[in-house]
Amino acid sequence: MKKRFIFIMVLLLFFSYTSINGYEYHEETDTLEYLLNRRIAIMNEFLYGYKDMHKLKEKLSKIETGSLLQNDLAILQKVIDSPTDYELAMDVRVHDIHRIEQTGEGLLINADLNWHMRGYDGEFNFIRNYDISCRKLKDKLYLTKLTILDDWE
Repeated sequence: MKKRFIFIMVLLLFFSYTSINGYEYHEETDTLEYLLNRRIAIMNEFLYGYKDMHKLKEKLSKIETGSLLQNDLAILQKVIDSPTDYELAMDVRVHDIHRIEQTGEGLLINADLNWHMRGYDGEFNFIRNYDISCRKLKDKLYLTKLTILDDWE
């Protein structure tokens, strides 16, 4: 009887452990992909459409804040001053999340992002590792920092 009880407890412990490890950050992945793809859409609309900095800032401020917003606006302002051709970011997916930490302000995420691009040689994908900071304001998540960490493919 005692051996059977221990066996059942070990079995239950094993299944509860694997179910906890099975949690793959679905909600965070969906939110992050939405924010990053919305960012791509806004920037592409600006790069390949009407270049209105006021509308750009208005749209980006709905998904970004802090240094990322200021950096994106500065880079896109330079595009107006020195137009050139760019590879087109079409889509981004979270390939893998390595770490998520909750902070008092939001989330710190380390993730591999799979970028779907279009360039002179056609369409291609590449994966890069990023540290991503998000800030929670009034129950809404905003991107605040996107830092590339490596160049593996």
